[in-house]
Amino acid sequence: MVGISALRDRAGRLVAVLPAALLLAACAVPAPRPDVPAETGVVVPVPEVAPAPSEEAAPTAPEEPAPTAAAALALAAQSDEAVAAGDLRLAGLQLERALRIAPRDAGLWNRLARVRLQQGEFQQAERMSERSLQLGSGDRGLALANWRIIAEAREHMGDAEGARRALDEVRLLERALG
Repeated sequence: MVGISALRDRAGRLVAVLPAALLLAACAVPAPRPDVPAETGVVVPVPEVAPAPSEEAAPTAPEEPAPTAAAALALAAQSDEAVAAGDLRLAGLQLERALRIAPRDAGLWNRLARVRLQQGEFQQAERMSERSLQLGSGDRGLALANWRIIAEAREHMGDAEGARRALDEVRLLERALG
């Protein structure tokens, strides 16, 4: 027969072990289910889906460009110094770094387009000016600079008709700016 002191001893051990067992159980991770694949650590980008336009949505004013980060502005200034020193390769690299920081800055895209034009990379210059136009949000002076780059790039690529259309845009903007 088990004595009362033995029961107290067992109950004391149980009281001491029970909280530790509950704590360990709370920290346990369940085993993966066989029907669900385990995570591989690979991050798969999820494309952004724009919400469906509402029929009742009121027209909005053009977005104001966000202020450019100080680091991007510093890189743009370094790029200007590189252009002045004749190092177009370094200027392009600095602007590419700035665009990784501020990818929606239309002015940075325009600067890189000018560098690419000077480097003789006309197709890139045209594409970057078009990107700047998309992001420019109504800045007519910047649009004028972009259309001038596009016209020159197209002329160098032998696209006379495209250059003429770009020059038409330049004339329209020059009249609008006075």
